[in-house]
Order: sequence, then C-alpha cells, then structure tokens
Amino acid sequence: MLPRKERERELRKSLIIEAAREVFSEKGYKGTTIDDVAERAGLAKATLYTIFKNKEELYKSVLEAVFREINEIAEKAMQEKLPIREKFGLFVNRLINHFREHADFFRILMREIGKMNLDNWHGTPHAMIHEKLNKILAKELDRGRKEKEIRSIDTLRAAQIFNHMVYAYHMNDLFHEQDEKKKSDAVDFLVTVFFDGIATKRKTR
Repeated sequence: MLPRKERERELRKSLIIEAAREVFSEKGYKGTTIDDVAERAGLAKATLYTIFKNKEELYKSVLEAVFREINEIAEKAMQEKLPIREKFGLFVNRLINHFREHADFFRILMREIGKMNLDNWHGTPHAMIHEKLNKILAKELDRGRKEKEIRSIDTLRAAQIFNHMVYAYHMNDLFHEQDEKKKSDAVDFLVTVFFDGIATKRKTR
C-alpha cells in the first residue's frame, strides 16, 4: 500500500483528470483554462500545479486515461470464454458504446487534433491509442493461430488492419450516430469481413 501522502496525491490527480475531461469535452483544448479545471475539481489552482506543470501535460494525462480505458475494454473482451471472432465482436460492441458514452470528448479530440502542438509528445494520440491495442489483439490472434481457429498470418499486422477498420467506423458514428440495429449490423459486418474476407472461394480443379 502506498504511503498516505502518495495516496492523497493520487486521489487528487484522479479528481483533476476527471474534472479536466469534463471541461475539455465542453470547451475543447483551446477554450479550456487551468482555472476552469480547478473550479470544476473544487481545488485551488496552486494544487493543480503541484501535479501538472501546464495544460498540455494535463491534457496528455486525460488522453492516457482514456486510452487505458479502451485497452481495458479490449483485454476484458479477450478474456471471455468465447470463440475468437465472438471476442472481437464483443470488443467492437463495447468500444462503440464507450465512444458513444464519451462522444463529446472524442468529437472535440478529432476536431482539434491537427491544431495541437505535439512536438514534446511521444507519438501522436492516434499512435498512442493503437500501439497497445494492436498488441492486445495480436496476442489473441496468436492464440487463435495456435488453436487453429485462424490460419497462419502476421498477427500484429492483422490487428493493425482490424483496428483501422474499427476506427474508421467510430469516426463516422461519432458524427453520424447510428441506431442500435445499424450498430449491430456494423459489428457483424466488421467481424465478418475481417475473419472471412469478401472474395468468393475459388473452386479447385
């Protein structure tokens, strides 16, 4: 267990990140100030500066928290006792729900990402969100390959392709939200195209 002071600091940090997430969702990166976040968190501005040195660092921490949630969704789906394609379908369905639950934040992120100063960041937010996620899905594809559920392929590259397919759907859904029937159809379509492909099977002579 962490010492009391460290526990208190971590609690304040979590409180600040959650407050910042709400404010960024409402005002965007450019429109948000440290004063806004401090007021929402119910803390003195000086307290925020003992944990985050500036708004950019705070925003990066918010993004990292969001991406951890996405990775957790993937990890939990992959741990289910289901056939591999059903695990991937479950992951997509839960991820769609997560994006919809936090739609305001993701819309702001997509609109502003090209305007942000990322010189001091380790990779772009897009890279940050996909790097760990690709590895989680590739690990499950490796298991599926060993169990003969899928054929022998480059599993990391396959995971990257699947994530790009899902990401493209999410971008459309964020700005043109689909109803539940269309969402269900989209999940089935993404999984079917990924696991079965779209070409007809060639007849052997």
